[in-house]
Amino acid sequence: MSERRATLPSFVTFATGAELLRVLGIDPEATADSVRHIARSRESWPFGDRPGQTPYERIANARAMPTDVFLAYLEKEPPNPRGRGRDKKPRAKPGGSG
Repeated sequence: MSERRATLPSFVTFATGAELLRVLGIDPEATADSVRHIARSRESWPFGDRPGQTPYERIANARAMPTDVFLAYLEKEPPNPRGRGRDKKPRAKPGGSG
């Protein structure tokens, strides 16, 4: 895998990062939206504007992340392979409470 890593791009977007996760087998079901969901839902996400986070780079109109930081994080804290998990309570019926 180290020789494959030598040929990786310096930065990835959410879409190219998802593709890379699929190619490397870290998350075979990764999509740009699933990576965005991880970014929004995890306090430990390493990118952003808060103290201790790596700022996003702007490439054209996309947010980009250093590939090495992106992969290191998702190898250490991989996505849940079973999706979002079980419902905590029954789902509400469409159209209100009735």
